[in-house]
Amino acid sequence: MTVLGEIRRGGLGRKEPRRIGLVFFLALSFFMVVFSLYGAQASVFEKAREGVLDFFEPVLSVVGAPVRWVNDQVGDVQDYFRLHAENKRLQEENAELRIWMEEALSLRRQISYYETILETKLPEPATFVDAKVIGENAGPYDHALILSAGRRDGVKTGSAVVDDGGLLGHVVTAGDGAARVLLLTDYNSRVPVFIEDRAVEALLAGRSTGRPTLEYFADSVGEPLTPGLRVITSGAGGRLPRGIAVGEIAAVNDGRVTVSLYANYRTPDLVRVIDYQFPQDVEAPVETAEGDEGSIDG
Repeated sequence: MTVLGEIRRGGLGRKEPRRIGLVFFLALSFFMVVFSLYGAQASVFEKAREGVLDFFEPVLSVVGAPVRWVNDQVGDVQDYFRLHAENKRLQEENAELRIWMEEALSLRRQISYYETILETKLPEPATFVDAKVIGENAGPYDHALILSAGRRDGVKTGSAVVDDGGLLGHVVTAGDGAARVLLLTDYNSRVPVFIEDRAVEALLAGRSTGRPTLEYFADSVGEPLTPGLRVITSGAGGRLPRGIAVGEIAAVNDGRVTVSLYANYRTPDLVRVIDYQFPQDVEAPVETAEGDEGSIDG
């Protein structure tokens, strides 16, 4: 009996792995069937959606055509009004420029007439050298530029440097192929200027940390200085010519007069170096000793 019981228990133990394997294969088969059915349904739904889109594509094109046409027309109308306003502004600006042009031509004719009857001797015309800015803040200055032109191009120390807005500074060092420009905003910059509508000369001093200021007024200021007054170079000192646009008075606070510069001194690119030839001083005649003795004897 004992042996028979052991044999029966051993037989039952060998059947359990078979049952586990059967359950595993049944579950795997069920999962594969469900997956195949879901994939087939997904494929059917995808094909159905594609068929619906293909069927309604002509309808959507026909229905959407009026909407697209209206959007195009609205855009054209908006562009029309915008261009109309821009054209009107340009016409007004052109009319104002024509007035200024006629006034400038009239003044030119008057000046030419006065120069003719007075036999005015005009200074030699200034020469220009165009250069590109190739560096900034080089050397001992805080606000300086390096230009791509030097002595062999005609650049000289002391020449004025301008852009399309106005004066940027002047040349402080000229090499063979490059030059260093000291900007008006540098602390070391001092430029004689003239304030229009007040007929007052002053010195424009750079500050490095802000807008330059007006200092050391040559004459007492009659009328108070107000923002908007134009500032140009005065020509004093024989270094920069008179009449180069510098800027306009920006503010007057507690006796400090700050100037907003016309030139683009923050991101300059192309500049022009002006070589202005000042008239040479005429030396006074010196009497000789013999002439002095003769006059005394006489």
